[in-house]
Amino acid sequence: MFIVNQNEISVHELERHKQGFESMDHFRQPEGKRYAVCLADPLDVISLVQYLREHNGSVLLIHGETPMETAYQMAVKARCYGLVYQETKHFMSITDKQQSEKPSLYQYSSGTTGDAKLIGRSWDDIQTEIHAYNQLFQGEEALTPIVLASVTHSYGLICGVLAALERGSKPSIVTHKNPKFALQVIQDTPQHIVYGLPVFYHILSSFTREQVRFHRLMTSGAPMPEGLFLKLQGMSDILMQQYGCSEAGCVSMSKQMRSHTDLGVPLSHVTMTTGEKEDQPDEIKIWNGQNEIATQDLGFWTGEGHIQFVSRMDDVINVSGLKVFPLEVEDVILKMNGTKEVVVYRGRHPVMGEIVKAQVITEGGTTPEQIREWCQDRLPGYKVPFDIQCVTSIPKTATGKISRRLVEMETISK
Repeated sequence: MFIVNQNEISVHELERHKQGFESMDHFRQPEGKRYAVCLADPLDVISLVQYLREHNGSVLLIHGETPMETAYQMAVKARCYGLVYQETKHFMSITDKQQSEKPSLYQYSSGTTGDAKLIGRSWDDIQTEIHAYNQLFQGEEALTPIVLASVTHSYGLICGVLAALERGSKPSIVTHKNPKFALQVIQDTPQHIVYGLPVFYHILSSFTREQVRFHRLMTSGAPMPEGLFLKLQGMSDILMQQYGCSEAGCVSMSKQMRSHTDLGVPLSHVTMTTGEKEDQPDEIKIWNGQNEIATQDLGFWTGEGHIQFVSRMDDVINVSGLKVFPLEVEDVILKMNGTKEVVVYRGRHPVMGEIVKAQVITEGGTTPEQIREWCQDRLPGYKVPFDIQCVTSIPKTATGKISRRLVEMETISK
């Protein structure tokens, strides 16, 4: 069925788990009820999601390490029937009111552009996504997904686990925090496809000096830095990237990344539009049935029919009427020896208006002046960061994403 930290979970064990829910008062008659689920054990998460889905219940997924008070507030805000916290028997009732909408999977958006929003997608829509997703894996059932991404997020749960189970694959879920453990699982599974995030791959590729060879790596969430892409390209048979949003799920995939910003081709259940040329990027929009979803991401079509990511629209910095895309500046900085991680973001000057700022994690004593000189030789003047800070860490969201908006707001508040 699936594996959790090298422990085999059989079909019988999964079904026994699901039958156990029927004897718990809070899971009887779940139809029309919305449950907030904050669990750390993947077996608990997957079995409860399947049980509630089969009984027309709704689920709000909350990361398993969320503090109880925060999880409860999220459940109240989402008007849930109750919160399941850490153990399936531990239930906190909130309201008896039933919901009238279609049974759905709910998540809060990452909040990288502001306050997190509650977004629901019906189980029917998710099944449509899974069908379209698996069309791209036809004939590749022998691939074993190794899921490093959390199964309390749609990337890990839907694409890493549920889609794999439906096409007859046996996903292997790794929650062990020691990178050595994940590397051992990967090395013991020759025909693997790893579901991870750029930050995981940065750790895995930096962790050991041993010769490591990956078969397939899938990334999602945010484009990885170009330097990391080039490094992984030399360590992997195939690099893949999928793209989507909370409102639509996965909508495109590159089965062989041509660059770190390659978002691939649309899945069969959606149509997508964006800019026609590299020098004329436009917002990436998704048509999912009758609904139009504006992603606020800028992109363009390549000659090969792939979508290339350029920037978040609200990340674009307007320097005296000239546009600066932070990703381009970050790529230049990361090519300099002595730089490990960077975020480029918008700053505000009382006279100049918007300016380019950067926080950089360095090594070997690299200074802001050296970074500025490096940029001046490789970028137009208006793209060179006006302010560069060498820092020991860069703030990230709970899902490991860098939020330029949060960095910008933090620096304003100081």
